[in-house]
Amino acid sequence: MSESTRDRILAAAGGLFAVKTYSAVSIRDVAAKAGVSPALVMKLVGSKDDLFRESTRFEPLPHLIEAPPTELGRVLVADVVHRRDSVVPDPLARAVVLLMPAPDPEEVRRIVRETYVRPLAARLGEVTAELVIALLAGLTVSLRLYHHLDEATITSEDLIDRYGALVQGVIDEASVPGAGR
Repeated sequence: MSESTRDRILAAAGGLFAVKTYSAVSIRDVAAKAGVSPALVMKLVGSKDDLFRESTRFEPLPHLIEAPPTELGRVLVADVVHRRDSVVPDPLARAVVLLMPAPDPEEVRRIVRETYVRPLAARLGEVTAELVIALLAGLTVSLRLYHHLDEATITSEDLIDRYGALVQGVIDEASVPGAGR
């Protein structure tokens, strides 16, 4: 029973941390969502910091491995836009929201670097990877936090084409001999 209850608690916490800041999530919130008492949350998981660390996961972007270099910018932007359109959590938006109030901001930075920057850096070089992630994080913040660039302003397809071209330009520039990688 404890393992499935613990899993339910971690799933509830992960869901709450995906949409709220660290400081906005309480042990009581997690307990209510998991259908258990706050005392049981503390007994099975420990502190709020432990709950945050164990429940917060960032998924790698498989497109980094699969997409041809000439289409990578568009593919990455399409992923961000499609997540918004289908109301699926966006890992980069989550990282931005969690970074400032996190119990250990360096841990969030490390996870972002390992999960997103390193795989891209293996293909594009460190500087280009950081530029691409910065562009994607900026788009994600605009879409998810500020609610800019909605369908009333620009169609998803046009946004993918235009912003994808911007990201692709950074990628393509890195492949030019003499460009900083």
